[in-house]
Amino acid sequence: MKETELERLERLAYLKDEDPSYYEDWKRLRDKLFNDKETREYATRNLPIWVFFPSGEDKVYESKTDAREKIGVNFRTLSAYLDKDKPVSRGNAKGCYFYSLPKEEC
Repeated sequence: MKETELERLERLAYLKDEDPSYYEDWKRLRDKLFNDKETREYATRNLPIWVFFPSGEDKVYESKTDAREKIGVNFRTLSAYLDKDKPVSRGNAKGCYFYSLPKEEC
């Protein structure tokens, strides 16, 4: 059975702790798997955010950054209430609910 790249990354993670010579191989594979353009494209910061306002209105924003700028809420608040089924308790977004959407549903 052939080892997948993710399994190889896990194996190298253990090996690099015991022998530093494996560190560069581990780092190269980690960057390939998790730091490429496609991965960044689907990162949470770039996923659409569906916001429900206390007035009953709802709106889909292109990203966390877009929602943050238009509503005037900081990333910490947005992240704390995202997908929690709990309204924001204070600030500019008081009473708002935040939900992340898969990219293709926009």
